[in-house]
Amino acid sequence: MRGFWPIYKRELGELFHAPGTYIVFALIYLIMGLIFNNMMIEFSDLSMDAVRGGMFGQTKPPNATDELVRASFLVMNSLIMFMIPILTMGMISEEKSSGTFELLATCPIGEGAILTGKYLALLTLGLVFVILTWIYPLLVWWVGRENGSLPEWPIVFSCSISMALVFGAYAAFGLMASSFTENQIAAAVITLVGILIWNILGAFRLFDNEIIRMVQQGISVHAHSENLVKGVLLLKDFMFFILSAFFFLFIAERTIEARRMRI
Repeated sequence: MRGFWPIYKRELGELFHAPGTYIVFALIYLIMGLIFNNMMIEFSDLSMDAVRGGMFGQTKPPNATDELVRASFLVMNSLIMFMIPILTMGMISEEKSSGTFELLATCPIGEGAILTGKYLALLTLGLVFVILTWIYPLLVWWVGRENGSLPEWPIVFSCSISMALVFGAYAAFGLMASSFTENQIAAAVITLVGILIWNILGAFRLFDNEIIRMVQQGISVHAHSENLVKGVLLLKDFMFFILSAFFFLFIAERTIEARRMRI
């Protein structure tokens, strides 16, 4: 595991100097901004309806945390799955195709250190991504501070944790996919398709068997991230994402090791 620091610094520098990173961030936040603007308009309409209906005791005012905060973080969790393939597709596959992997393989650095450096660089970028997402609950607070439509900050923290865990698990999956092939496009497709299947797995009844159905629900990302977005912090959900990341990184390490032995 020693020696990951130079890899981490190199990968982090490449991520923050790559135009693609900023293009992806801009597109993600543009899409989210448009969706969030529509959410705000709908929330305003619901609030006006509640004011009118409140005169007769008929309408309950909408909850800012449910309608805006949770909804926006659920959307962001979904957008991450389209962001990760672009960020991870070249982290290992590009080095294979360009020949720099052979150079890296001759250095006295273990596979674990290589993956740790690359993964920590991705996690650092993910932390920046999560912090920037706080603009949405802060906007909810700013707009609603006069009429009392304030976000519940414990839920905001829980949603942020959900995003960080989802990002970490997806990033590990992307690194694993990138280790499988020298083609960056193939790595991106494998990552996107794999993450999509991982998300919707619990929604399909593949077999008419209750045990298999429970397994499907247990390994589906959506079921675990949904609990965190709701503010329900369960150890099993934390362990699910952490163990998933370790599992994918373990497979990536074995793949790199097999490639290294052939050099």
